[in-house]
Amino acid sequence: MRSKSFRVGIGSVLFAAAMGSAAFAGPDPKDIDITVVYHDTGIEFAQVIKAGALAAGKELGINVEFVGPIGIKVDEEVAFIENAITKKVEGLAISNVNGEALNPVIDKAMAANIPVVTFNSEAPGSKRLAFFGQDLVSSGKAAAESLVKTMGTDGSVLIITGEAAASWSQDRENGARTELAKYPGISVVNTISTGWEEQAQYAAIENAIRANPDLKGIISLDAATTPATGRALQRVERATKIHHVGFDLIPETLDNVKAGVTDAALSQNPYMQGYLPVKALFDLITTGKAIENVDTGILQVDQSNIDEYLEKLKKGEPIG
Repeated sequence: MRSKSFRVGIGSVLFAAAMGSAAFAGPDPKDIDITVVYHDTGIEFAQVIKAGALAAGKELGINVEFVGPIGIKVDEEVAFIENAITKKVEGLAISNVNGEALNPVIDKAMAANIPVVTFNSEAPGSKRLAFFGQDLVSSGKAAAESLVKTMGTDGSVLIITGEAAASWSQDRENGARTELAKYPGISVVNTISTGWEEQAQYAAIENAIRANPDLKGIISLDAATTPATGRALQRVERATKIHHVGFDLIPETLDNVKAGVTDAALSQNPYMQGYLPVKALFDLITTGKAIENVDTGILQVDQSNIDEYLEKLKKGEPIG
């Protein structure tokens, strides 16, 4: 293993940032290792984040490793972070799906002089330096606004999520419920937490749809339950009767938007959620430049622009 003799404490880096980048001389880029830890590397959405992170590494001439469990397995994610701390990487970018488990290990990395940022899913209460991702409450509100535009201002609505207890899910759900509460004619009948095993997830969604024959709208809160909801709507032959809004632009979801099964899908720019944390850590490590939060925004894909995004997908552009 090569020497890490160039390492300086995070306190020194932050002091240099306060004094201005000219006060800091960082390591050679080829000696910089940054580890990006995502909570489920097995889904298509993760590959777009990975593409952004690796592109930043290539551009900057540094070593970037994209790791994480296949399927959401919190203990395994903690183990990946612990391994990066043991390796004494120069920076860590972490997607947090469980603050109780991950915040302590994030703080451990910071205490070990490893600067940490979070991306995609925030770590409130941790000592991380900054967050790169969507304002999740705002995105929940945007999803509800989109649903109301297609569904109208009355009817029963179902909220579907892979993990209702996760902080990202709670934020989106709170945003959606706040927006829907503006309309007395709309009632949220339930929130269905499906888990992440594919067949069980699909079964939970189909069963929920069948159990609510008067259902008029569905909001799916994540990249996994959105296409699964589209599949279920088609299987029970209610795609023309139930309006559906979901998240992220994986291929199946785009196909469902094109077919009119899903009215709209909201993107959070996952490519930049991979690229920007790596770039920010590099700037901090090499120049002492302070890191600030970045909102990666909300992009809606619907019938008005679906052909544009299907063409981007065909060309291999990193959308998600």
